[in-house]
Amino acid sequence: MKTLSRLVTGLFHPLLFPTFGTLLILGLNPNMFGYFGEKLHFAWLIIVFALTFVFPLVWILMMKGLGMIDNLRMETSRERIVPFVAAITFYLWATWMFKANVHMKIPSNQLIFYMMLGACVSISVAFFLNIFTRVSLHTLGAGSILGLILVLIRFSTYDLRLLFVGAIVLAGIIGTATLILKDHDESEVIAGYFIGFSGQFLAFSVISRFL
Repeated sequence: MKTLSRLVTGLFHPLLFPTFGTLLILGLNPNMFGYFGEKLHFAWLIIVFALTFVFPLVWILMMKGLGMIDNLRMETSRERIVPFVAAITFYLWATWMFKANVHMKIPSNQLIFYMMLGACVSISVAFFLNIFTRVSLHTLGAGSILGLILVLIRFSTYDLRLLFVGAIVLAGIIGTATLILKDHDESEVIAGYFIGFSGQFLAFSVISRFL
């Protein structure tokens, strides 16, 4: 079971969830973004993947090489501090890249902007709580996807109810895997779901009214 759990937590690494969210946004809203063309879709995806996965991962690997962290699982709150700051910085950069009216050659995308804004909110809350507890970032990402799918139901031309149920099952599998590996306890897993889901809700339903 531990081998399978490691596979699950590896495939659904916390840094990959913004990329998964971007794929959902582009794939489930063909009428909204179809006129931009596949090249722009790919450019959006590459921006998110680079800024939210590649750059933070390189930073973490550099820290490991310099002996600043003992292993990539970062099992103590102290080891998480600098990677948290780096991730938040790169996530804010990605959010800014998709903000409307920013003078960029690549057009903005408001759904990706608010998704990334929600991710920034969630990871910032997890960073603050890192003083007291180690929130599961795997379930934070899973909770974010659940919140995002609920938002996309309003925009998509597809019936997303089955997808939402599947996402709930997948979120449960991810949480179970982290518990089997004893990376987190039940309270840290549940906190991750709640913070991730709440970040997307706040971004799309509250913060969007003021931006």
